Amino acid sequence: MKCKKELQQIRLYMAGLLAVWLFCVHTVPVFADRAFNDIEHSYAADAIEAMAAQGVVTGYHDGSFRPIDFISRQEWASIFAKTVKRTSNTRSVVPFTDVSPWALSYVQTLQEENITKGISDQLFGAKHNMTRQDMAVWYARYFGVSEDTRASSISSFVDQSDISDYAQTSIWLMERLELMEGDTNHYFHPKESVRRQDATLVAYRIWLGGDDLRERAKRLLESLGSGAATTNQPISLPESKKVVVDLAPEISHQRANPEIEEPRSHSPRPDPPDSPITPTEPKPEPPVRPSDPSPRPPVIPPVTPPPGPKPKPPVIPPDHSSDFVVDEVVIKAPELVNQPETYPAYQLSFQLYNEGRLVSIPDVSVTSVTYTFSDTLGVFDEQGKIARSENIPAADGYIPVEIEVTIAKPHQVLKAQTKLIVKGKTPPVEDPSVIRSVYLATYTISQATTLDPVAWSMPYVFHNAKGEVIPPGLLPSDLKLRIEDSRGIFDKDGHIASLHLIPAVNSVIPFKIEVESPSQGIHFISDAELTVVPGERKKQYFAVSMMLQGQDAGSTTTVEQIEQARQLLMDHFGPNLKVTWAMENRFVFVETNRPQLKKVLEYVDQYGDEVGILDGYPNNLYELPEWEARMNEWLYMYRYNALNELHQSGSLGSPSVFESMDTDQYRKYLPKSLTSFTVNPEQAQWLKNHFKITSAMGWSATQYNVNSMYGEGSPLMPYWSNKDNPIVPAQGLTNNSGIVFMNSITIDPIGSRYTKDSSRWTLHPGDPYVTETDAAPQLYIAQQYLDNPYQRLNTVNYMSIILDINWLAKNHNMSQIWENFVNHFPADREVEIVGVDGLKQIYESLAGSNNDHTEFSLMFRGSGIKAVMDSNNSPANLRYLWTENASQRIILSKEDGDMAWSIIDFTDYTRNPVPKTPFNLDRNTDVSYVTGRNFKLKPTAPLTAEEIQRVKDRLKEIYFAEEVNYQ
Repeated sequence: MKCKKELQQIRLYMAGLLAVWLFCVHTVPVFADRAFNDIEHSYAADAIEAMAAQGVVTGYHDGSFRPIDFISRQEWASIFAKTVKRTSNTRSVVPFTDVSPWALSYVQTLQEENITKGISDQLFGAKHNMTRQDMAVWYARYFGVSEDTRASSISSFVDQSDISDYAQTSIWLMERLELMEGDTNHYFHPKESVRRQDATLVAYRIWLGGDDLRERAKRLLESLGSGAATTNQPISLPESKKVVVDLAPEISHQRANPEIEEPRSHSPRPDPPDSPITPTEPKPEPPVRPSDPSPRPPVIPPVTPPPGPKPKPPVIPPDHSSDFVVDEVVIKAPELVNQPETYPAYQLSFQLYNEGRLVSIPDVSVTSVTYTFSDTLGVFDEQGKIARSENIPAADGYIPVEIEVTIAKPHQVLKAQTKLIVKGKTPPVEDPSVIRSVYLATYTISQATTLDPVAWSMPYVFHNAKGEVIPPGLLPSDLKLRIEDSRGIFDKDGHIASLHLIPAVNSVIPFKIEVESPSQGIHFISDAELTVVPGERKKQYFAVSMMLQGQDAGSTTTVEQIEQARQLLMDHFGPNLKVTWAMENRFVFVETNRPQLKKVLEYVDQYGDEVGILDGYPNNLYELPEWEARMNEWLYMYRYNALNELHQSGSLGSPSVFESMDTDQYRKYLPKSLTSFTVNPEQAQWLKNHFKITSAMGWSATQYNVNSMYGEGSPLMPYWSNKDNPIVPAQGLTNNSGIVFMNSITIDPIGSRYTKDSSRWTLHPGDPYVTETDAAPQLYIAQQYLDNPYQRLNTVNYMSIILDINWLAKNHNMSQIWENFVNHFPADREVEIVGVDGLKQIYESLAGSNNDHTEFSLMFRGSGIKAVMDSNNSPANLRYLWTENASQRIILSKEDGDMAWSIIDFTDYTRNPVPKTPFNLDRNTDVSYVTGRNFKLKPTAPLTAEEIQRVKDRLKEIYFAEEVNYQ
């Protein structure tokens, strides 16, 4: 009784507030000061405003609430937890992977109290639309319904048989508590999606009912039998680790409309509050249309019996007790629409209950039951019919209605109150093809490293005033869409504009969609957002060439060093890797190195490793005949010490040396590549003609470095070289050398000077000028290769390196850096270790026999390290974009704080004639192309108009649209 008295006091207080509010209603239009600009015709407008004032719900940036949009499971979890003031008291981790960060605490709270569950061990179904029967189940669990609770009676809805078994008791309870009702034909529609206005109205009723509502629920459940009304308690700590699955059959991984890909809300995070600050709620999900093309309003007052002096409640089996015993009366008020033509047929009615069970008036007692309706506005007569229609308030107003029922035997007087919401006049039916809202048909975008911008497009879904999806064929022909993205990721048409600006995984990209159609007279802007998610990466390759050199004890690479070098890689990357063992002349010349050669051949047999030639001498120290002699000596002595059974004395320089090894049994032991300081077309062509070697890796990033003279190489990795200049990519089959060239040390793609005080952008793990033993700078640079935003555009994604393992072993800081680099290399990246020729074969399989469609782009930032040698500097405040295809190389740089990028290199590979690179070069000879603002040698003339256009075209090809200074 104490609870009833408190509830009566609350009702009196609310009635007083209502009287003041109603006075204001007659003074100004009821929706003039609405909190949202689109709820004036919503039957739940006042509930929406009340719950917004409590911080339970909020609207959109444009001031709308979108009452007819559907609500998702995670959004309903937020409203539910706020309504019943539930917060989590534990730090346990929610097992679900599909719950947005803003909703985690609400889902965790309700999961702890056994109110909600997931749809699987890892999925909550967070973005699925909430169904009416599931909304009933959640609240029923809050009131004490458990899985074992079974009602002896079922709900009275016409479509009761459509209600899932697990929800039968819950819907029965929600009907008895008058929290959820059916449509005018008394259909419940259990599996239809819940709209925002419906959800808010039910939450409002729960909030108004307070503790009295829980008491009523408790009495109703107790009437079902012992143990049925046990209040849900948070699960114990040991049990909390076990994922409980909601086996609701209508909740599945299938979308409500399979034609729409992953409908998603716009702005699923709270809006930043304006002044004055009001509590906010995560933005609603975009609706997914249910299969029924004509949904009915899911939460509206029930149908009323036909008008008459004494309405007759629904018939149930008669109570044959001698006395007519009831303990509760409930007013049943059908929807009152502010339309005069409907007033004559309007009728209030009531129902009687005893211990929560609906009872009918026995025929012998019908004359002993009398009732009287009343309301403070004087709208209704005592029988519940409209007597003074002029007193009906404006749309969205309230009529406080009371009933007093007197029962003669035993003598009882029961009273009840309700607030009847007046609904506005039904507006004329709008053409279903008129656009009223727009949503994205996806809520995610892949991270830049995995995104194919060519294939990606922004998908839209349009809805009419009823929230129905408008088929593409019915969209107006003059429909215009425009994207407003302050970050510059998308252009106005919704295409990717700047690929590298896509933020990290789990970041959100907000933007606006402007919709215009003059024929429909619409023009509005809608908020939208995309969440960045991981995607499928292209494979990353890491080419490794191990240098084996020396002929004297102490300076020669040992068997132990060879074993340790490969074991270090296998410990981290696994045994299925291949490397190149590049050997110099002195190494293969001495018989004391036969154990090392045997170990290399063993690795060729066991793992498929490659044998390579190492020659690191500048190419101006000798003439071409001397080079030929050195290579013949290399192969002759290699065969002598590694494959002595094939040795033939006196065959030095004879083709028979190679031919004896070019057999099915021995071909795998032949050298497959050249690893060199410098490269020369004559040298490379000789190796191709005599040893069938068609792959070369340049120690100095395929640059000429002869007596202080430089020629720039290409980081297009790999590339078919020009027959006259291996630094230049071939433009066609006529000038193709048939040899693939590659850069080495691409943890430092180029070591020459491009910007002031910056000579090395990145660092080699074996750099003798670095004194640290921590590989953090090198790992930082490697991570940028692995997370290069242009990976999906590149022909091959690569890193490569040449290592002198004997030198590393003898220098503590260098060996420690390399070991640290390998051991801390990111384990979550798919990287394949290959040899020099192995990478060439991968390129050939992807690009074919030419460079026509080959490209490579890389964006990275310096490591911030300045080595002992001042010229070896990698500033952390500088970013670089290196992009290249067969026709040109472009390098941009930007210092933090700069408004625009600067062009620091434009190299034109299509210029003719291609500069040839003979032996004995003069230091003033230019062996590469130096055009535009290339700081490699010295600044030259500004870019021409044609060159600027080529730069612009190339930047557009790689989806780079940031501001660039072209002068």
